[in-house]
This record gives sequence, structure tokens and C-alpha cells, in this order.
Amino acid sequence: MAAKDNVQIARNAIAAVNAHDIEGYLQYIDDSYIGESETAPGPIHGRDGARQTMQTLFQAFPDLHYEIENLMTSGEHVIVQSHLTGTHKGAFAGIAATNKKASWRNCTVVELKNGKAIRTRVYSDNVTLFRQLGILAAPKATTAG
Repeated sequence: MAAKDNVQIARNAIAAVNAHDIEGYLQYIDDSYIGESETAPGPIHGRDGARQTMQTLFQAFPDLHYEIENLMTSGEHVIVQSHLTGTHKGAFAGIAATNKKASWRNCTVVELKNGKAIRTRVYSDNVTLFRQLGILAAPKATTAG
């Protein structure tokens, strides 16, 4: 598919996520899909795995919202840099609800085939997220001098 088509597919999938429309999101996921993320317990397989992942995300962050900051394409790959916000109201990555608002960034690399995602890899700023949830007390970097 053309780069502009792949960009539109990515925008439509994120719009479905922002609308919490799981079925709308799944129309962009291939049956052979494999997803990877540090916060997932293992690889995410197929549409059923993607459905379960989205349900978990929406239970953990019922007001989850993605804001696209940058979107790039290269062949059948789309790279989406985004800013996420949400309130932690349910279990996420083994962390019980904290009821804290969080704001973090991520980068998702998506491989598409025939207009559907066949593989994704999510790189999220989990240190920032976990600090905001109060479960990580890592010192902030300082300027060398």
C-alpha cells in the first residue's frame, strides 16, 4: 500500500482507541498479528490477544487518550510517536490501581500487510509512567558540570 494509505490506517486505528471502540480498532489487526510491549506479560497473538490487551488498557486507564506527536512511514512500516494520558483506575502491569493521573510518551512501530497490522513493537516511557503512579522512585538526571 502507499505510504499515505498506511498513515491513514494508523490514524484511524488511534481514533478508534481514543473512542474506546475495540471492534473498530480490531478491523486494522490481522489474524496473524504479534504485538510486543514491556508491560505485556508476553507476546500478544492475533485479534483475540489484541482485544484482551485493549480491554486491559481501558480497565486500567478508562480515560486513556493518545495524541499523535509524529507519524512516519517507511515501506510497510509506520512509526507513531505519541503522548498518552490517563487516570490509573485498574490493574496495569501487575500494579494495583493508584487513582493517579499520568502522562507519558511512547513510540509504536507497526508493520502492515494488506492494510492490517501484522506486528507491532511498543516502546513506552515506563519510567515516567511508573514514577507518576508512585511505584518507582528513580532519581531524575542532572546536568553534568
